[in-house]
Amino acid sequence: MVFNPDIILETPRLILRYMRFTDKHDIFVNISHDKDVLKYFIDKYLEQEEESRLDKTIDFCLKNERYLFAIVLKETNETIGMILQCSTPTEMFNTTEVGYAIGKKHWNKGYTSEALDIFIDFMFSLGIHKVTASCFLENVASKRVMEKCEMMYEGIKKDEVYYHDKYNDLMYYYLINPRDK
Repeated sequence: MVFNPDIILETPRLILRYMRFTDKHDIFVNISHDKDVLKYFIDKYLEQEEESRLDKTIDFCLKNERYLFAIVLKETNETIGMILQCSTPTEMFNTTEVGYAIGKKHWNKGYTSEALDIFIDFMFSLGIHKVTASCFLENVASKRVMEKCEMMYEGIKKDEVYYHDKYNDLMYYYLINPRDK
């Protein structure tokens, strides 16, 4: 797999491109400063934009050759969310987990499914064998997004993540690269 942070993916309504430091404000407004979004997207709530650690996240992903894309609405050029590789595939484990978040004012418009669908195709084009994603059991919207992208239910991992002062179960979905069948 050749890592290329200059890749740009497009759908009819969205542009997915590598996250930039200049996305800090939009990410703050749409994700980091919204408790409803952070109910299910694992990140720290920020009171002030200056608290943002986006630069560290970008640096980490670049160093580890993981894709961290801004989801940009073509119509307004606003960064409305993000989608990323949460894990680095290896020769033995050619699997990657993806995560995503989108601003609340953009919920229920199909943007997340549109972004996830093209991101999975992109992962497969890089030779990834299996893409996984997970959500909290009560996150019905995220479950629908994964199912719309034809991901298959894999199972529940008990007490998988400690978030909001408790251990939480995660529901996992997967998709196998059709080129590998």
